[in-house]
Amino acid sequence: MDEVVETLRDIIKLDTVNGNEKVVADYIANLLQEHGIASKQIAYTPERVSLVAEIGDGNGPVIGFDGHEDIVALGDSSKWQVDALSAAVKDGKLFGRGAADMKSGLMAGVWAMIHLKESGVPLRGTLRLMATVGEELGQYGARQLAEAGYAKDLDALIVGEPSGADKRLLAQPQIQQMLQIDAAGAQKLADANHTDEQHFIELAHKGSLTYMIHSRRVAAHSSMPEIGKNAIGPLVAFYQKQEAYFATLTKYRNPVLGPITPVVTMIKGGEQINTVPASAELAVKIRTIPELSNATITQAVQQIIADLNAQGAELSFELISDFTPMHTAEDRPLIQAADVIGRAVLEQALPKIGVSGGTDASSFLAVNPDIDVVVFGPGNITAHQVNEYLDLDMYHRFIKIYERMITRLLS
Repeated sequence: MDEVVETLRDIIKLDTVNGNEKVVADYIANLLQEHGIASKQIAYTPERVSLVAEIGDGNGPVIGFDGHEDIVALGDSSKWQVDALSAAVKDGKLFGRGAADMKSGLMAGVWAMIHLKESGVPLRGTLRLMATVGEELGQYGARQLAEAGYAKDLDALIVGEPSGADKRLLAQPQIQQMLQIDAAGAQKLADANHTDEQHFIELAHKGSLTYMIHSRRVAAHSSMPEIGKNAIGPLVAFYQKQEAYFATLTKYRNPVLGPITPVVTMIKGGEQINTVPASAELAVKIRTIPELSNATITQAVQQIIADLNAQGAELSFELISDFTPMHTAEDRPLIQAADVIGRAVLEQALPKIGVSGGTDASSFLAVNPDIDVVVFGPGNITAHQVNEYLDLDMYHRFIKIYERMITRLLS
């Protein structure tokens, strides 16, 4: 088994479920050092450490490569064919948590950097590798790196998140709907693909805005409600006004991502059936698009609260998370490089799509909205599932893709 696979197996065996990413940062730092590449570690906490490494002459564009070190929970061990941290290889597939999402993408970026360094290819500019912590639950590392200045000079960013699916899934209507093609178009796409996996160029993804609305009033016995103030009433009034505001958002639409998607996801209030509730709250998750900023939506929601509070309500706004949406135009050099090189190396057509799920790119775009971004990497939609796996052929191919994309962008 070759070194690029063995190193990937090594880091998949490291348990970094929502934490402890330092072990991966240390491993990558040592590997890079062996190949003459210096790196810097940035601690979020003592055991949660991101890594940054750079090569190039510094006299040109700055191309970032982003991959995260953390993984999601292992899942039900009884449903895994192998131990989730075994990195077992069978029939050209590597099984394990993080195999698809996204230790394979991270290591493909690491090996592309090593190969470019050792080949002596002149890079007129900078390739900046960023291995981050906490992407799965808050993008902690990406946000920390962005605030530390590592995004301010980025011209383009390759996010190595999984962008593939088993080719047979093209027959499914939901996949065809996502691609906006019919069954015949899906079959044509499959016939043109000479591999087992169909990949996509993700040039857009939605952002998200998550918040809680809290209503505080005065408790009382239900037999004497007049001496209390019910917290549910003002919350219901807020809900109705928010729904009216959400109805106005239908006029905004992104050509790739579609409309804004707002959802009230939780609502609760009161403590017991015979007490006037002193508190109530609701939670909202909004999938956002570039056409209307998260800040504008937040301001509108806070204005609803201000108006109701002026009438006697006691409502407050709690921001849970705020992630920027992303959309890079098809004619940008980054997307063109991914398309031309990806089609040649992967031996397939590459539909350009947008997705609802976000990436670390949101945190980098929050400080530098001019970054061109592409999400394109080994791995597939088994991410977060039991029996998550990586097609090793795709892993090798993506190392070549990254090498050629970076060479083209920094030539």
